[in-house]
Amino acid sequence: MKLLPYVHPIAAGLSTLLLFYVGSLGLRARNDRRRAAQLLRQHARLTTPVLWLIVISWVGGLLSTWLLRRDLELAASAHIRIGSALLLALFASAVTARRMSQAQIRSIHPWFGIAALLLAAAQVFFGLQITP
Repeated sequence: MKLLPYVHPIAAGLSTLLLFYVGSLGLRARNDRRRAAQLLRQHARLTTPVLWLIVISWVGGLLSTWLLRRDLELAASAHIRIGSALLLALFASAVTARRMSQAQIRSIHPWFGIAALLLAAAQVFFGLQITP
């Protein structure tokens, strides 16, 4: 039972690393025209699984706080607010990804991804402060 409170931080950390990898594929595709198609295929293939991992991690964090962390108030920390904003940015990125044929959508899509990466970095910072 002593290790159970660490499941969420470890799983979330791995999910965040995957998120940064998927984001890097999209960013590299913009700068490497020779490999852009390959990088974008990898990026597109991994986005949905990583989005689900982040959703599961968010839910896991709520459950972990509710069931295992009596020292924390449920949904009261900056960590959960930033995590919620991260999910919104990722969902906005997913919605815009479906309309990449439109120039305006294609121009804003990367900004949702960049926002998600910045929020993920903040998420790690605030999560470490409340790690048991």
